[in-house]
Amino acid sequence: MKHFVRLIAFILVFACIPFAFAERLDDSTLLSFYDDSVFFGDSRMEAFKHYVDAMKQEDETFLGKTTIVGAGSISLYAASKNAPSGDFLFYYRGRQLSMYGIAEKIQPRRIFILLGLNDPVAAKPEKSISYVEVILTRMKEEFVPNSVVYFFSETPVTENFATEKERPEYQDQLDVYNAMLKETCEKNGAHYIEIAEALKGEDNLLRLDYSNDKVCHLNEDGIAVWIQCMKDYAQEQYDLGLWDPFAEEETASETDLGE
Repeated sequence: MKHFVRLIAFILVFACIPFAFAERLDDSTLLSFYDDSVFFGDSRMEAFKHYVDAMKQEDETFLGKTTIVGAGSISLYAASKNAPSGDFLFYYRGRQLSMYGIAEKIQPRRIFILLGLNDPVAAKPEKSISYVEVILTRMKEEFVPNSVVYFFSETPVTENFATEKERPEYQDQLDVYNAMLKETCEKNGAHYIEIAEALKGEDNLLRLDYSNDKVCHLNEDGIAVWIQCMKDYAQEQYDLGLWDPFAEEETASETDLGE
């Protein structure tokens, strides 16, 4: 009898874990999570775009429905503005526009942002978070109320970066900023995607083999890790029942038939 009771208890435990044996989606399906989206960022996003463009030479569907916009050394502060100044703008189809202006034109399903490398986010995390809050508020209330905003975690730096800045505790402070960024996103109806941890070595710093300058920028291997994190995030959303790519495909097919 005891063995029977234990067996029933064992079965009930596993019955309460609906995602333990969830289906692993293929890469193409996972990346479809980012269809009809726009990505904004600094020089890291420019490198990301170059990587994606190279991948499209082999597979034209690779993030093929995603708009990627990078603006060199643009800061989080500058991107939070909607002013007609070159320092505050991105280029989109040959025109200078703010991040808000581009989003308003595209009306994407999702908006992904990676900014902060050109700001003192570690030294002044509260001030930097205030710019994040401005972006989230303006996107939602003024420009793209139907779009969902995601912030990627700030990527780690190497010891060389900390030395150049004379800030030996920089990465630890950056970790604090990322924790604040995650909390801010959750409080404002946005989402946070963790990519920093996968890029770190055992010393909690950016792995040198993931950096093209051994300071803070990512090489192709580092960007590949970033994209793997994106796929893992999409899988997580699927496992939690928060995203169904197959339902989206059906909806798209019905829309096409209606047209």
